[in-house]
Amino acid sequence: MTLPRIGLYSISVRGLTVPDMLNWAASHDIPFVHLRGGPRGVDLASQSSVTVWRWRKAAAQTVPITGVTADVDLADLLTGDASARRRAAYDLEELAEAATILNARWVRLPARTPLTADQLAQGEKLRVLADSVLPLLIEPHHPGWVSPATLRPLVDLVNACPKMRLLADTAQLAAALPKRNRFPAWLAPIFDHAQVLHLSDPGTGLDAPGQAVIAALAAYRIQAGQDLEVALEWTGPDRSPDECLARYHATATWWERLTTALESR
Repeated sequence: MTLPRIGLYSISVRGLTVPDMLNWAASHDIPFVHLRGGPRGVDLASQSSVTVWRWRKAAAQTVPITGVTADVDLADLLTGDASARRRAAYDLEELAEAATILNARWVRLPARTPLTADQLAQGEKLRVLADSVLPLLIEPHHPGWVSPATLRPLVDLVNACPKMRLLADTAQLAAALPKRNRFPAWLAPIFDHAQVLHLSDPGTGLDAPGQAVIAALAAYRIQAGQDLEVALEWTGPDRSPDECLARYHATATWWERLTTALESR
């Protein structure tokens, strides 16, 4: 079985407007893009409706924007004072509404701070999480998420919210891998609930300890029939279009070699 081709997360390339990036991706046969949509990216929710519709038209004529990533953190919605939580919920809702105009299929919500079971249980009551206009993909962004005290309640929250899934990042998950256990038990529930995988290359490549382990498990899941969308997240020091394209091709070749190795077993 040939694995699906990989897309590109927009933070991987700098110096291009959204329409120019989409044209560039199409010209180099990159099949889809994940767009960084928060204030640290294109600040999608603050764009005029005319601009967002123009970007949608550009995507329709080039390559699709399949997902949009938020800067609002899961902790922003569940901790702090009520005013800050309301603001975070409003910001996330505005971003999700704009993402629907782009015809995106999901919004990524980072989780940089492990939360307690009691805090996570409060998420089931939040309309912004339980009834989002688009599926929300929580990205565990800290090794502390893989402890039983935090992962199980996170999975419970995902199960309680019909449109909630997970985004798996190879670098984040590799950082949590124990040295003596190549496939710890916590990887299974993460991939059971994952919809997207980011092959995350900070400049060291994907052969760094643990990265290939995570990618191999994702490839096994895809070969078994799981619908898992995969994209490169290049965060090295040079994110010029030429360097990004070189990294994209190198990652695509690496992904193909991984596929071939799995099929030969």
